[in-house]
Amino acid sequence: MARYAIAALMIVALATGLWWFLASDESTDTTILLADPPSTMAPAPTTITDEQPTTTTTDSHVVETVEEAEAILRGLWFGWFEGIYNQDEDRIREVVATEEQVEVARGQFAVMEFLSRPTSEGISLENTEILRTDAECLALEATVVLSDFRVGESHVLHVVRWIGDRWVLLGLRADREDLWESDCERSLS
Repeated sequence: MARYAIAALMIVALATGLWWFLASDESTDTTILLADPPSTMAPAPTTITDEQPTTTTTDSHVVETVEEAEAILRGLWFGWFEGIYNQDEDRIREVVATEEQVEVARGQFAVMEFLSRPTSEGISLENTEILRTDAECLALEATVVLSDFRVGESHVLHVVRWIGDRWVLLGLRADREDLWESDCERSLS
């Protein structure tokens, strides 16, 4: 039991470190997708809802194509940015797997800078490669490119898990050598 707790804490620490590592820095022009340095620009308190895309298979939620995987990932990132923009913890909970991720998002309320209201059209994915797809886990490497509401890009390995009736983001890894398989095997009960 203690090993699982330590492993969970390590995953949270690694994910948080990766988020901060990729943080926007005007001098180096790198961008994080989840956290930014403090800002005075506060988001407008409005709510926009964009349904999370579902897979196109009729009998299963298992992702079969890169296009399906990208639609899921785009929906998750849109929910993340929309939740932060609107300071909406419930919206964040719709797209992440853990309360630690909600805490990270809460830390970005009124801090993360936006050029305009987030849109799913402002999120594109490039160089997407599916590393694992089954009924419980979707692991894919992709470059997430933001335009319109934020500007920047980041190439990371995303681990997405099926919980309840939807896909949620569990974690980000620097690359495929970064023990992402353990995220797919991790018990989330």
